Amino acid sequence: MRLIFLLIWIFSIPALAHQKSITLNQSEIKWSYSNIPLRIDSLSSIPNANTLVDEAISEWNNSSKLKIIKSTTGNNRVKLLSDFSIYGSAVIGVTEVNYSNSGEIVTASILLNDQNYNFVDTPGMIANGKVYLKDVLTHELGHFIGLSHSEVLDSTMFYSNFPGQSELAADDKAGVRSKYESNHGKIFGYVRGGSHIGVLGVHVQAISRSTGETIGSISDQNGYFEISGLDKNDTYYLYTSPLKNLNALPDYFSNVQSEFCPSSYVGSFFTACGRENDGIPQGINLSSSQYEVNVGEISINCSLKTQEDYNYQKIAQEFSSIEIFGEEDKNKYEKAYVGFFRASSLLTSTFTTADKFLVDMRGVNFPGDKILKIKLISQAFGNLVEYSMKLKMNGVEINGSPFIKTEKLPEYTLSLDLKSEVALSSVSTENLFEIEIMAKKLSSEDAIYSIPDVITFSGNKVMPYLLSLSLEDQDGIILDSGSDLSDNYSCLDAPFTYAVEKSTFSSRNTTNDSQLPEATAAAACATITDGPGSGPSSGTGQFMMTLGIGFLLSLLLSKFGKRSKNFLS
Repeated sequence: MRLIFLLIWIFSIPALAHQKSITLNQSEIKWSYSNIPLRIDSLSSIPNANTLVDEAISEWNNSSKLKIIKSTTGNNRVKLLSDFSIYGSAVIGVTEVNYSNSGEIVTASILLNDQNYNFVDTPGMIANGKVYLKDVLTHELGHFIGLSHSEVLDSTMFYSNFPGQSELAADDKAGVRSKYESNHGKIFGYVRGGSHIGVLGVHVQAISRSTGETIGSISDQNGYFEISGLDKNDTYYLYTSPLKNLNALPDYFSNVQSEFCPSSYVGSFFTACGRENDGIPQGINLSSSQYEVNVGEISINCSLKTQEDYNYQKIAQEFSSIEIFGEEDKNKYEKAYVGFFRASSLLTSTFTTADKFLVDMRGVNFPGDKILKIKLISQAFGNLVEYSMKLKMNGVEINGSPFIKTEKLPEYTLSLDLKSEVALSSVSTENLFEIEIMAKKLSSEDAIYSIPDVITFSGNKVMPYLLSLSLEDQDGIILDSGSDLSDNYSCLDAPFTYAVEKSTFSSRNTTNDSQLPEATAAAACATITDGPGSGPSSGTGQFMMTLGIGFLLSLLLSKFGKRSKNFLS
């Protein structure tokens, strides 16, 4: 049978959450039923394989109504292949998905490279050909159910290998929920630049105030984006930035541009017109009664858009405290503020001068017991920064330094985001808080355990952080449901924005699947399809095969000399 190899990336067409895979005619690739059988073949040589398989399956089964069910029969399978030469030695795993023109998945198989790699039950970095089975399999199962890659740094579906990939992030959970469920939250709108021109290929991240985790999407050629599968009863802050790795994207995005400012546009938060220089991003509240929010137009920006007084303090000899929550905020239950450190100030391993912020809740009437929760969110932006924070109440430091850096075991990855909480005093005049934030350069060792594909994601000259404040009571989160959103229709930045057309998909014809070049592995993903008229199916039985859907090893070495770069596809 004649096969057509389409050298494209199995990635979403924008206008959908970017974790979704769809066909060339924009039908979503998914299973049509909720219990998917999966046969486990020939994994007995891997220590504790059954346990690791069960755990990987549970990660996805616990995240949505879709269930992967282990079976002893059927065409869906996980299998070790001793001859992996057709895919190339750089490819650790392949997921093949057989689907119809309508996008309905018929069968799917996960094939693991037993020729060049040794699958083990010990988590950690890939080294000496040893690969942690659960990291590979959890990523592959995401493709098995129809998801593609993500640029969200802690996502299991991130295109590059990192330890801890076996644990689903909010981005992965939102991806599978948006594909197979309809009862979750959604944020959508348009990303535009000057003259209301839509921007193709903007990475839009929704940052959860309750957890600090991020869920991503990519804008289409009209600037439209949609982030769905979100938890309700939460507040989200939107962060837009240029895509980091165009080589990890489908042909659709090959024309993506970022030169819409005097230089490239930069990452920035969604703020209201007239408040662009207040450093206060808008909180988007989702609830059971308001679970879909159209944010209108969001501008890409030529600068980070931080508070003018804060910018002045950053260059002053001594940083004077800036009030970020005061009497005018007495009816608010949450607020966020944008700060930053410059890479040029982090040239040594010593901490910088502290950013200082006042949170004045004296005289503010919040009946009942209330807890002030404070989060510093930074890791989503790929900052090579280690933070130290202190919280003072009426000038007295609370518990020394209550902000902590956590270590996620057993994967040995570091979380750079920090958090703390303190109970408000029943004596309202005592509720004056000061937050101090210091930073220093992250060590090379910590960097590679904190940020996957660290070279690509660590080039920011200005490294932002989001300081999130919220009040909670004994029943949990209190939402500021009274805030009104204001879009950027009247204050679009990036004056040199011009229209960019999406690219077309490329293809190459061949009559022998053994002719698939190893270069495909470097491109990471390919699609094999029965072309129209090429057999009985006449194009109705498309065969999607993501090469390297597990992991690809590059010959490029990390600049830290600790590990090679491991690409997923």
